[in-house]
Amino acid sequence: MKKGIIIAVSMLLLVGMIPAFASASEHSGMERMSEWGHFNYTSGSAVGKFVKFDINPTSGEIKNYEVNGTTIFSSITYENATQGHVMVNGANLFYYGIGMKLNWSNMDHRFGYMWRFVHSHDNPAGVLHIVVYGGDTITYKLADGLSAEKTGNKTITISGEINGILVFTGNADVNGNTITVKLGTNEFNFGNYTYKGGSAVFIRTGAWHMQKQLKERIIKAISEGRVGGEIQVGKYMDFTNYTYGFHAKIQNVEKNRLKITVDSENHEGKVVMIDVNKSGLQYDSSHKIVVKLDGNELKMTSDNDVLAGGSEGKYAVVDNGNSVMILVYVPHFSEHTVDVESQSTSPIEVMGNPMYMGIIIAVVVIIIVAVVAIIKKR
Repeated sequence: MKKGIIIAVSMLLLVGMIPAFASASEHSGMERMSEWGHFNYTSGSAVGKFVKFDINPTSGEIKNYEVNGTTIFSSITYENATQGHVMVNGANLFYYGIGMKLNWSNMDHRFGYMWRFVHSHDNPAGVLHIVVYGGDTITYKLADGLSAEKTGNKTITISGEINGILVFTGNADVNGNTITVKLGTNEFNFGNYTYKGGSAVFIRTGAWHMQKQLKERIIKAISEGRVGGEIQVGKYMDFTNYTYGFHAKIQNVEKNRLKITVDSENHEGKVVMIDVNKSGLQYDSSHKIVVKLDGNELKMTSDNDVLAGGSEGKYAVVDNGNSVMILVYVPHFSEHTVDVESQSTSPIEVMGNPMYMGIIIAVVVIIIVAVVAIIKKR
């Protein structure tokens, strides 16, 4: 009887360990969450996996801005002339333009004179970010079949074959298929500088896989300048900027942990959105997400509370099916480090951690030796 009990206990221990071993072996690191693009650029023609358009490398004017095979803007023009150049880095296309007859290399002029920055991102959301220092007016001509209407103080909704949002500072009007955004009426604190200017960000919101209410709250927060940007963590890492001057960089990714650095030239608090594949982060119902800011664990709260800002750092976790979105609020800038970790709440999975493997193996060996001793004694 004793021999049977001991053998049964041994088998139960071994069977109980199998899920832990399986969990550890299934996840070898961050997996691809979604496909990300790459621009091929030649003589004013930008062709990516998701985004395609023509850009004048001198003026920054755009024609036939297309996302996922659908043209959204037949043209994008500006009131003021600039001279500039285009740079491409992977999925990012940048245009840098400065007012005519000014010297680009003399950066002392950047807060005294008009200049323009355009950033297109080859991703499913087709993000197009235009920033102006000084005053300017941007005119967007919609493609046939699309319509636009103001749906908020700082938002214009674009509807039709493809759906999106234009978030802007300053003032905007919609007249038929023409959207006019006038920038330069608002003052901004940018580091140690104060300037007049503004920005307009187009986002194909249909590419955001989240609940409608959360999508609306995020759009509102972007329009109020409270969201810095979005990071996608998968086989390919990707960062999309929603507030000019906000920067984020993935420093390290390993199994259930990732480390990100964030900084902003505007010192006011910002939210960073982090999208991670669940399997890559080893996150499921038996895990919890823990976020630290500069080594200090933050309070977990609701997404609505995080997007509201405040004086304290905090975070929220949103389940999006195969992925998880982590919203982290950083209350003030300079540069900060954000650590995200998926921690197991299951005793069985904790046993599967390599830290405990030696102990587990030793216990199993002792049990086997005991069983053999009993058998020999009989």
